[in-house]
Amino acid sequence: MPSPFAFPGDFRRLWIGQTISAFGDKVSRMALPTVALLGFGGTAWDVGLLAALRFLPFVLIGSVAGVWVDRISCRRTMIWADAGRLVAMGSIPVAYLFGVLTLGQLFVVSGVVGVLTVFFEVAAQSYLPLLAGSDGIVAGNERLQTSRAVAEVGGAAAAGGLMQILGSALAILADALSFLASLVTLLLMRHREPPVARTEERRSALKEAREGLEVLLSDVRLRTLMFASTTVNLGVATANALVLVFAYDEGKLSPGAVGLAFAIGTAGLILGAVSSGAIARRLTLGRTLAASILVTGAGFLLLPAGGPGAALTTLIVSQFLIGFADSVFNIHVLSLVQRITPPEMMGRVNGTALSVVFGTGTLGGLAAGFVGTVVGVLPGLVLSAGIICCGAVFVLVSPLRTIRDGVGAVARRPERENATRDKAPRTPC
Repeated sequence: MPSPFAFPGDFRRLWIGQTISAFGDKVSRMALPTVALLGFGGTAWDVGLLAALRFLPFVLIGSVAGVWVDRISCRRTMIWADAGRLVAMGSIPVAYLFGVLTLGQLFVVSGVVGVLTVFFEVAAQSYLPLLAGSDGIVAGNERLQTSRAVAEVGGAAAAGGLMQILGSALAILADALSFLASLVTLLLMRHREPPVARTEERRSALKEAREGLEVLLSDVRLRTLMFASTTVNLGVATANALVLVFAYDEGKLSPGAVGLAFAIGTAGLILGAVSSGAIARRLTLGRTLAASILVTGAGFLLLPAGGPGAALTTLIVSQFLIGFADSVFNIHVLSLVQRITPPEMMGRVNGTALSVVFGTGTLGGLAAGFVGTVVGVLPGLVLSAGIICCGAVFVLVSPLRTIRDGVGAVARRPERENATRDKAPRTPC
């Protein structure tokens, strides 16, 4: 069977590098807070700050990273980002061995890695369509999503073993080496991007970043995807923050039981990733997007419906359904955006979209505290599920509902989008 990818060898290298990197990332996400808590007597505030420093940069500089990627090069940006993350993460075990590791260094490293990850992710999402080609975009996203899902389980097991054998600080070396592996796969790629076309007058970065938002808003399909994703992410972020409160306070579950439920949820992620293409072919793409949103909402709604007495059963089923639907939704949204977006605008559109997604997630976390306090955990989960399901309305009342597959989505682009492309011609990443 012929490969669906435009450059199968280079896509394979990207996939291998990202798979290894996903395992390393899971190790550091567990080891970093462990070092802070056990090595320096850190508090919950310190752990929260470490997480915020890795993800807040998506909100603050996502659009800036998009401009950079469109101006420079996807592959080159990824290479420099991996090199920087290798040095940053590698500094922790080195400092530990010399006895000079501090809590402040953990914060600095987390922030540096967060900033570089923004540039890497925007470039990677913009680079995939070139390596995969239009026929291989969905298959490429399926494979990458499957790798990330497997890494959630395997990476957690690896993190536990490494921390037990080497200690938390030295276990972070695994993440540093994973960046080295990703860097090597990028350097080994044979296909070279064409040089970015230079305009006579370099426009401001702010103006170029605004063009990414204009493309998102001017195309009804991209606009609908953004509104639907924003609504879903707001509800999911709010509900996720309430799930643990429900499990421990309402259901009186043990940490081991909760861990088992979340592990089964990861199995749902994997199943959703490998079956997303078949589901879309059977239901059509528009119906698949709407159905995955509704299944996500139903997954959270199971918790208050079952009540505290059936907490473990409903949590297991809930996490499986949510993981399954999340994979299906994310794969097809990302693939559709990559097919619709003009290649020369890919970085800015992806950067702006990531800013919106992570911004909504941050808002949802804050909303959970308010909702849980004012109306309670169970009503809060019902409200969150309702917000999630509202995302399906955007799909069902828009042209997205008529799209049978992603191929037809690129047939026509609005005039305003073409005008933007003509105004600033660039070769694609």
